[in-house]
Amino acid sequence: MIKQSYKNAYGAHKEKGARFARKVHHKALSTPKKIAITVGVLMVVGVVAFQFFYPTDKVVPFAKVNTIAVGGMEKKAAVKVLDAAYVKAAVPIYFSSDSDVKVKPSYKELGVKIDNTERIAAHDYPWYMRIIPTSLLWYGLIDQSGEEKVSRDAKQLDAYFADHFGADCTLSPVNAGLEVRDGALRVVNAISGGVCDYDELHPALEKVAVSLSPKKIVVNGTTELPAVSDEIAEKEKTRIEGLINGGVAVQVGDKKEAVPKDALYEWLQYAVEEGALQVGLDAEKSTAWLNEKYGKQLAIAPGVTTVTTRDFTELSRSVGVSGQALDTDTTRAGLIEQLRGKGDVTVVAVKPVAPTVKYNRSYSPTDAGLSALMKNFAESHSGTYGVSMVELSGQKRRAEYNAGAQFTTASTYKLFVVYSALLRVENGSWKYSDQISGGRDLAQCIDDTIVKSDNPCAEAMLRKAGFSAVTNEAKALGATSTSFMGSNGIKSTARDEAVFMGALYSGQLLSQQASRDRLINALKRNVYRKGVPAGVPGVAVANKVGFLDGLLHDAAIVYSPSGAYVLVILTDGSSWANIAELTKQIEALRNG
Repeated sequence: MIKQSYKNAYGAHKEKGARFARKVHHKALSTPKKIAITVGVLMVVGVVAFQFFYPTDKVVPFAKVNTIAVGGMEKKAAVKVLDAAYVKAAVPIYFSSDSDVKVKPSYKELGVKIDNTERIAAHDYPWYMRIIPTSLLWYGLIDQSGEEKVSRDAKQLDAYFADHFGADCTLSPVNAGLEVRDGALRVVNAISGGVCDYDELHPALEKVAVSLSPKKIVVNGTTELPAVSDEIAEKEKTRIEGLINGGVAVQVGDKKEAVPKDALYEWLQYAVEEGALQVGLDAEKSTAWLNEKYGKQLAIAPGVTTVTTRDFTELSRSVGVSGQALDTDTTRAGLIEQLRGKGDVTVVAVKPVAPTVKYNRSYSPTDAGLSALMKNFAESHSGTYGVSMVELSGQKRRAEYNAGAQFTTASTYKLFVVYSALLRVENGSWKYSDQISGGRDLAQCIDDTIVKSDNPCAEAMLRKAGFSAVTNEAKALGATSTSFMGSNGIKSTARDEAVFMGALYSGQLLSQQASRDRLINALKRNVYRKGVPAGVPGVAVANKVGFLDGLLHDAAIVYSPSGAYVLVILTDGSSWANIAELTKQIEALRNG
């Protein structure tokens, strides 16, 4: 029963569909005319549907703005295309005295800013046009755009006017020239100058009309012709091309060679000298070519001059032979003269090369010899040096180099600060138990200042004693060039610090041996040992270093087996390795 009902329902549905198909066929497809009408209606509906859904962020097809095709573009892209077109536009300015354009400033140079955003936004495709069949094909031909948005920058205009015309409205003429473009020599056209009326031209530029094809501006003015005209440049072009194509020769020994044409064209440079167009050559390019072509061929290595000295006194000299090298400047000058028509060939020039100088230096173990060693070392190594050496026993030799030059002390100033602190302990005004910095008493601060180069302790003691007092106490012991009072830092010299270390060693610095022992023992335990101590390994050294930016200093007492001595080396721009090496050489010469 159920199966029979399903069959009946299915049959009824099938019959209904068949009746609909017969109806459609009868109404729309039974004759060719009906078929054509049906197809036409479907096409119209399809076109309207396409138009209705055309993107709102696009300009309709075939639209133009001031002859610029923007149809079918996204509106943002169309704005960029239009703005770019205005950027390329230039306003031709003429003087009434002649028919040559004087200058063609862009709108940007004149302070005119053009924005086409609103103009393109006006190219809308409204709904009522979208439902009109085929409107997408012709609506863009109707000009829907308004005017561009224009703003003007008076300061930019004034800057342009000042740069090009000046306060007196004078335009300097531009000489014609020659330049190589795309491998060919071309004339750069001259531009005549002249004098105009500021009160006429400036207002005209203030209200210049905006257009993709700007109209020319003509103002009253007189003309000044350039010294080098287009005709002169054309004549020079013909001359130089004929000369280069005919061959520019150089002579190396008895052999002549032609300089490649493409190389010469690449090097060519023109300038106006004394009112005339003169050819020249690019120095960098021509020099590189000459060096590559002839540099090795003509080079002769120089010999060696050997100079033997003793304490900077020359004992003998063996003179080496001179060499030779390519003289690119003279050769290039010759090529320029040839290109100017003042010769048929350029001789490739050479110049002498002096022999290198080698010094065999030796030094005597004397004051003069030690000083000579210091001087030579300082002059042959990087940085600035101040050096002082004083032997405290034995031969009592003294040597120095630049010892009176003032250096910023870096941390060697702490020697003088600790000295002033110990003076106050000895006179009873300070006690070792006094609190100084960060919970540390004076005894601990003195030790940390010397052993660890502690800054807070040193600064606290300096403030407590006073800058003026520490300066005066340094001067009283003989350090006359040391000062804590300058506006550009604490200053001292190698000689002053050598005086300090010598007085400390000899017992002249403080009245109590216990004070001296405290300071010397701290100096011997100093943790910074890359300078003087590294130059005398295995030797006891009591020293205080200073380092700040490029400053590296070491003030030391060296307890050498051959006798104790003071050595102070102050440097700017050197290295700990250099300080150690100089120490090593001084120690070796002392024992020589």
